[in-house]
Amino acid sequence: MVKSGAPNNEFEEVERDILRAFGWAIVEFEETLYHKYLMMSVPHSLITREEFDRHLREMHAKGFISPLKLHGCNAWKKLVVEDDFDDTLKPRKIMVAETSLPKKEAKHKGFVVSESQIIAQDIVRTMKNKLFPGRPDNPQIRSTFREHAARMRRALTQSRNEFMEYLKKEAPTLTKPMELILSSKGENLLLLSLRLIENDSV
Repeated sequence: MVKSGAPNNEFEEVERDILRAFGWAIVEFEETLYHKYLMMSVPHSLITREEFDRHLREMHAKGFISPLKLHGCNAWKKLVVEDDFDDTLKPRKIMVAETSLPKKEAKHKGFVVSESQIIAQDIVRTMKNKLFPGRPDNPQIRSTFREHAARMRRALTQSRNEFMEYLKKEAPTLTKPMELILSSKGENLLLLSLRLIENDSV
């Protein structure tokens, strides 16, 4: 059990920012995690890729995260839950829901479903921050999220270029975050995630 009150030094503060960079995700590609960290962190905490890798190794040693391979790329799994980063960081195990499918298929399906749900939640949070900063959630805003998700999904179904053109024209503040998600997660997971938002299943 690790106390997570005010950080005692810069190293701990960086660790907390890295955990925040996961957002809703449980598993994140290493390269994506680094770029998300740079986007979220304040200027004085910007670090080089080598320093970032050193922090990841130290966090692994402390049991905060664990490395894995995802689609042949380096990725990390978050092993702690954050109580608003004010109380305690508690190690946890990520469980995959059981289904009636054979064991290997059940694990695969459980991962895909949970991952798409996590991405959908991340997209909704991004849309809220970029399109309606500071405004409380309400049915009208949720309706706008669903409409954007439906249009983005249709555009992506046609092509990546159509998807990017829609973003640049209709929601320019979402262009970079959505492009990052598309590049790191791929079309299939993004389409599933957008469908979840469209169906108000997030």
